[in-house]
Amino acid sequence: MLNQTASAPTISPGRGLAVLLAVCALLWTWWQVPGWYRLGSRDAAALGELVQCWQQPWLLALLLTVANLVVLYRATLPLALPAAPASLLDRSRYLADFVFWLCLVFHLASLVLLLLIGSGGLVPDPLWL
Repeated sequence: MLNQTASAPTISPGRGLAVLLAVCALLWTWWQVPGWYRLGSRDAAALGELVQCWQQPWLLALLLTVANLVVLYRATLPLALPAAPASLLDRSRYLADFVFWLCLVFHLASLVLLLLIGSGGLVPDPLWL
């Protein structure tokens, strides 16, 4: 017979942390591209155009929204919702709770960043140096 109960997929804390770190690494890499271009170019006008094109506020907002959705569905929710209520008693939850709180800090920090950019309080400019 087929099992009629569908359980939520379980995720290990390590996999949740890997998702969070991968998303943060991709965001950091995206942010650094104009700075890397500056290292090999002396054309200030082309660099300014790259920054204007690459780091537009709406593009940053879209990227942060997609990153939040990925972290939410691939790390935060699977760590928050157990496969079965009894699975909470099966193992130590310290590492899973730590990764869950790291995910929540990521969500809150990106929300604050989106609010600052949306209100005009923060202008994205990676070439402050």
